[in-house]
Amino acid sequence: MMLRPELGRVERDGVGIAYEQVGQGAPALLFLPAWMIAGSGLWAAQRDVLGDRFRCLSFDARGSGRSDRPAEPERYQVSELVADALAVLDAAGAGRAVLVGNSLGGLVAYLTAALHPDRVAGLVLISAGVDLTGDERAPLVRAIATFDEELPDDDGWARYNRHAWRRDYPGFARWFVDTALGDEATAEAREDGVRMALDATPEVLAAGVTARSGRSAAGQAAKLRGLAGQVTCPVLVIHGDRDAVVPAAWSAVLAGALDAVLSPLPGAGHCPQVTRAAEVNALISEFATGIETEGAAA
Repeated sequence: MMLRPELGRVERDGVGIAYEQVGQGAPALLFLPAWMIAGSGLWAAQRDVLGDRFRCLSFDARGSGRSDRPAEPERYQVSELVADALAVLDAAGAGRAVLVGNSLGGLVAYLTAALHPDRVAGLVLISAGVDLTGDERAPLVRAIATFDEELPDDDGWARYNRHAWRRDYPGFARWFVDTALGDEATAEAREDGVRMALDATPEVLAAGVTARSGRSAAGQAAKLRGLAGQVTCPVLVIHGDRDAVVPAAWSAVLAGALDAVLSPLPGAGHCPQVTRAAEVNALISEFATGIETEGAAA
């Protein structure tokens, strides 16, 4: 039986963030937005199942879904996204939670755990956009670096480009959803992904990319490595070996730095919470239950 979500909204610095919660039980799970191209519906398969056992919180990132959509790039700094996650926890009355993040949401989860350890009971990082290696060859890193350039064509990762979005944003949306979900995705999952992507606007997405551009991969990696020692909670790292967005090697290095359990998913792409929902749900449930048990014992 699908649980009816309780809807809420919190405003921070003039930007309204829409969130929802279902279920009860400890620890609370906070599912973080992956990118502004997808709303909280990206976690529907987790909320529908794990809400029978845990209190599940999720929210639309600024720039997506029912949340406000500011235009200024500075409004999309990662520090703002971390603050939004904390604001949702505060508004929902959740002191601590297990943070579950995919892609950009994995980076937000990692930073929240490092900078606000008192609010994070555990981390589940799924295909997390956390590069501790300084990998400038990764397709997404290269695309961000050339985002404002006029490229010779609009094929492949050249679609991840300001000018390409102006010419054919729907074409980019379909390409990105297919790339992120991978070969395993059903037609229904692809349709849902494209629907969410078309609800986003290229102007908002461009503001988010601009907020993350202009930084060297090596410099960013050094800063992120320096924070690894500040992550003191239990960590589970999940990554599909056919991820075409974030290299699986990033998660291997990340798991080593955090002394975390690494659960590889052979054949899975960038969003296994969509394409391997039952498998990912089982991993999250086992991990969160272990945290609850440890907390009760303490």
